[in-house]
Amino acid sequence: MSEQIKPNNDTSTSIDGSYKWIVLLITTVGAFMTPLDSSIVSIALPSIASDLRIDFTMVIWVPTAYLLCLTVLLMSFGRLADIKGRKPLFILGFMIFTIASLLSSVSQSGIQLIIFRAVQGAGAALIAANSPAIVTDVFPSNERGKALGVNTMAVYVGLSVGPTLGGLLVQSLGWRSIFYINLPIGIFVIILALLKLRESMIQSSRQKFDLVGAGTLSVGLTVLLLALTFGGNYGWGTPFILGLFTVSGVFLIVFIFLEKKMAEDAMLDVSLFLRNRLFAAANFSALLNYTSYFAVSFLMSFYLQRVLGYSPTQAGLLLLPMPLMMAVIAPVSGWASDKLGSRLLSSVGMALICVSLFLFSTLNVNSSWADVLTRLFILGVGMGLFSSPNTNAVMGSVEKNRLGVAAGTLATMRFMGQSMSLAIAGAVLATIVSANVLSALFTGLRTGSEVIAAVAFVEGIHRVFLVSALIAAIGVFTSLVRGERK
Repeated sequence: MSEQIKPNNDTSTSIDGSYKWIVLLITTVGAFMTPLDSSIVSIALPSIASDLRIDFTMVIWVPTAYLLCLTVLLMSFGRLADIKGRKPLFILGFMIFTIASLLSSVSQSGIQLIIFRAVQGAGAALIAANSPAIVTDVFPSNERGKALGVNTMAVYVGLSVGPTLGGLLVQSLGWRSIFYINLPIGIFVIILALLKLRESMIQSSRQKFDLVGAGTLSVGLTVLLLALTFGGNYGWGTPFILGLFTVSGVFLIVFIFLEKKMAEDAMLDVSLFLRNRLFAAANFSALLNYTSYFAVSFLMSFYLQRVLGYSPTQAGLLLLPMPLMMAVIAPVSGWASDKLGSRLLSSVGMALICVSLFLFSTLNVNSSWADVLTRLFILGVGMGLFSSPNTNAVMGSVEKNRLGVAAGTLATMRFMGQSMSLAIAGAVLATIVSANVLSALFTGLRTGSEVIAAVAFVEGIHRVFLVSALIAAIGVFTSLVRGERK
């Protein structure tokens, strides 16, 4: 009988202080880079389409391919790390991510870029599935919230500064530069992780990787994302889209039944959702959080430039308060959650997000920069209050041998929420703004009726933000019903 080696639970004595901060540095860089690459590319899409001569239908798959692979592989890689160890898979993820960034930067066609972005997403999934688990493994429970707060801060900063940083790079160095910046950072982290990172867990060799479960989950999530991506173009009630939703539902239901039968070898312990109210509520709250807010930066970048007439640099500066507030508040709220728990902090954060989204729905063609700034400030405070305590709740509600699954589940909720946010925003906009106007706003082309287009776009985002505020309100409820910390 093979022996199972368990980690020492007394991390405060078994882990020296300097090593904890090295781990936090390594994982924080990973937590920053993966969401950065899901957002930085958006502002470069017009330049990419022009340079590689690809149409809008193909260019939209440049970000989608990355997000798709990242979403469907997170759970599988999280479970695999629980069995095989986190250090080798984390380093492998950075290697794949860095090499794919290089290949993306030298792509000569749209197909090449989409393929390399998909590979980059696979590397990002390995990084995202392991970063919170590695941090949780080395920090004692009374410091975990603070450490995860730093990691969470990096995630939200990466998501938020992407468009601003991307605009500066594209304007000065061209679109390929958004991938160049990953190379030196990736090489630095790989070297540091090889030299300093320790493997803290070895699982029993009797455990098996749930290949069938991973396959059914991947197919189910892939088809669901395809339905959400194409629903706005084909129509939500068309047989094609309804068929995609049906196929997705069948595979996800089969996945749940398979996982119940796999017992200890299951990739996802379904009982975590059925019997662990804190885990379930915190994950659903994260899904609703990203679904409600992720489209804000995307929509505001067009609103500031196409409606209010600000330059890309000015628009980027106006978008900065949101990530800055996240960066300041996330570590503090993480520290506070170690003392107070996650319920109050996360629920107040979601409530502020709901308020800010409702206020966004009141913007018009004559709004000032101060109007936008106030709303972004409130949203940033809400995100900072919600994120770290909620992450701490998820990671602290499972046993150590399920940390990878917990991290993968939470990250899957994050990227699924991003996809759903953009899909919902596109669907709601399509009910007000024609496809030609949306295309003109996206590319910045002159249509001869800019005022009419601006008014139509503003009316469209009114509805988007009202729907988003409703989603955030549901998130307040799911956050409030979470169980107490044990």
